[in-house]
Amino acid sequence: MQPEQNRIVYLDNIRNVLVFKVVVYHAILAFAYPILFWWATVDKEGSARIFETAVRVMYIYMMPCVIFIAALFIFPSLKQVGVLQYIKKRFLRLYVPVIVFVFCMGDIFPYLMSRKMGNLSLTYLDTFIGFWRSFIDIPLIFMTDPDIMINKIHFDFYHTWFLTLLFFVTIIVVLLYLPFIKKSVKPAMPESRKNIITETILFALTLSIIYVIVSWIYVLNGILLNGWTMVGKAVFFENIQIWMLIPFFVFGLYVYKKEWHTRSDIGSWKMWGTLTLIFLGLYIILIHFVYLPGVEGMYKIVEHNTLFDDKLALPDFDTYLLIGTLLMWFVSPLSCVFILMFLLSFAKRFFNRPNAITAFCSKHSINVYILHYIPVLLFQYALLDVPIASIFKIILMMIIIIPACLWLSHRLVYPYPKTAILFFVALKLAALAAGFEFYYWAILAIIFISFAAALYEFTKFMISRNAIQNTA
Repeated sequence: MQPEQNRIVYLDNIRNVLVFKVVVYHAILAFAYPILFWWATVDKEGSARIFETAVRVMYIYMMPCVIFIAALFIFPSLKQVGVLQYIKKRFLRLYVPVIVFVFCMGDIFPYLMSRKMGNLSLTYLDTFIGFWRSFIDIPLIFMTDPDIMINKIHFDFYHTWFLTLLFFVTIIVVLLYLPFIKKSVKPAMPESRKNIITETILFALTLSIIYVIVSWIYVLNGILLNGWTMVGKAVFFENIQIWMLIPFFVFGLYVYKKEWHTRSDIGSWKMWGTLTLIFLGLYIILIHFVYLPGVEGMYKIVEHNTLFDDKLALPDFDTYLLIGTLLMWFVSPLSCVFILMFLLSFAKRFFNRPNAITAFCSKHSINVYILHYIPVLLFQYALLDVPIASIFKIILMMIIIIPACLWLSHRLVYPYPKTAILFFVALKLAALAAGFEFYYWAILAIIFISFAAALYEFTKFMISRNAIQNTA
């Protein structure tokens, strides 16, 4: 679970921002009804279209940008430690956390979903058994659907799906690299700024065309765009997003080979920022004013059909909505590529100097990604009936959960990974014996204690730093 060394500062800073945005993203999901009707702690009264729009906007670029950055560090790490040691480190860092999370926390979502559906007789132990029984029954290639997601206890990797995908695509790259491992590689000549901009725009346009074609094929064949596929009970990915993730991963390998991220001028942050404003702005307009008004009713019908036997017919897409959806599909990859290039150019220009705070966050960002999910769910559940505005609930979750997860990583997970695993497994076994209420309050207590400890240590750090600066 330990992070790699010898990172590039501005790339780590981008990754930090993206990981914290993932926490914000999951916090907002509770307030994005009806498009997120399947969320276990959905707050229908607190939902608003602005949150649905925010969810869709963050969705298009967060994980593609993260997998791009991950691709940049494969070969430096591989050359540093060797193939076998690298695969071992990848497994320990990516897949062991998945296994621990799924065993200790994977059944919390379906249990909360059962409470939401009014199935109060289902015990936490029943949910645990059903969760792992569904894993045994899953075929080697399995696609989810809304009915399974709501009405059945089903196995799921949840947010750790990304770690499963990253692990396996990384291993594939390493295996393909083996025949060339002894060949010397000539240093790449820095590409011109004009060539980099041209290649990037061509990549974005090609990806957009492919994305539209694949989306249309999926729709014609009844494949859910936002459904999920599990392969070999080990890799999990979203049906349509995989067509963004794999190209961005390959693009990251290409950027590494050409050394764009270290030696080349990739273009002005102002230029990429302008392109981002244009295309992301168009995407937001299409989502907020065309797509969501046209599909919210459909999502409510899908929700009804998953809950009740009297099935309702879905309305046909009108021409206006169809054109808007096609444009949205086309614009989303363009927006994502331009956002990535803006982040790279902006961070390289302004956030490329190491400091204690960003180094600390970089060291623990992957653990924050793993740890935050269940606290977010439980806070959403605890705040469901609290009469405050949704935005304040989201802000409250961010203020408490991010520092708490950083502190847990700093004081437990990072320095004592085996102890951390034993602790969470023991807590899980106690919860199976004592029931969900014990687990619920234990996790909340851990988060609040961790938050208080983080606040205390941060205050000490700032006082100490100010004292050193005043002395100097």
